[in-house]
Amino acid sequence: MLSLLLAALFAVVSINLLTIPLALAGIAAGVSDPIGWVTQQISATTNLGPVGFLYVNLSLVVLIPCTTLAIWIAHRIRPRYVSSVQGGLRWRWLLRCLLVVLPLWGIYLGLSAVLEPARSPRPDQWLILLAIVVFLTPLQAAGEEYFFRGLITQSVGSWFSNPIVAFVVPTVIATGAFAAAHGSSDIWVFASLAVFGLTASVLTWRTGGLEAAIAIHAVNNVGVFFTVLLVGGWNEAFVSESSEGTPWQVLIAVVVHGIALALILWQARRSGIKREYQPEVSAA
Repeated sequence: MLSLLLAALFAVVSINLLTIPLALAGIAAGVSDPIGWVTQQISATTNLGPVGFLYVNLSLVVLIPCTTLAIWIAHRIRPRYVSSVQGGLRWRWLLRCLLVVLPLWGIYLGLSAVLEPARSPRPDQWLILLAIVVFLTPLQAAGEEYFFRGLITQSVGSWFSNPIVAFVVPTVIATGAFAAAHGSSDIWVFASLAVFGLTASVLTWRTGGLEAAIAIHAVNNVGVFFTVLLVGGWNEAFVSESSEGTPWQVLIAVVVHGIALALILWQARRSGIKREYQPEVSAA
């Protein structure tokens, strides 16, 4: 519980501190009310401009240090072991996961663009937004995974001695919290987000690290933003209170994530990915 409270505290402080450089940028640009300007930019739920989009990305990126620091203080676990059981991100495995899911998400996003044509044009400052997507959105996706699959899984899982219970309980909590954090009360939107959350939790458990979940999350987010910035639909790209889904959306999510789950677990077996911590034994 202490790690959850610490992470929340660190996140609140960090997210509020992020408004300072934005306000300074507003002052440099000659804005008369920089605080009000920043508030307006970051509070928009649709049609985000570069400032608001930058803030959204950074506010999720900071979850990485907030999570690792909280677990280090509360559980005395070195920060690198939040990433995987081997200590640190397994970069070759992460790349392999990316190569597995990229073609699948290419088909998925392509069909989505055809079946659900964009209802809004691409924004005027789409090039700046595209640069933010390239450099920050993968880290934004990783930040969410460190918090929901890293922090919650390890912290809540440590409350139980039975390994099955230690997986099921934090998975339910993390999946529900992840879906609810996006702000939509629509049952179909919530369910489609929960499908991803459940897939990410199973992959984290079965592969002993966050790499697979980060790969799917990053490919999805970068792919979605790339699509809407190039062909339109920017206003519909963000989940908000007004977002609405359909049963078909949930069904497609189940199929796509189910295929991704099967492919990644297959590759994990072929690669001999370790899913449990194995301490090094020094020679006598």
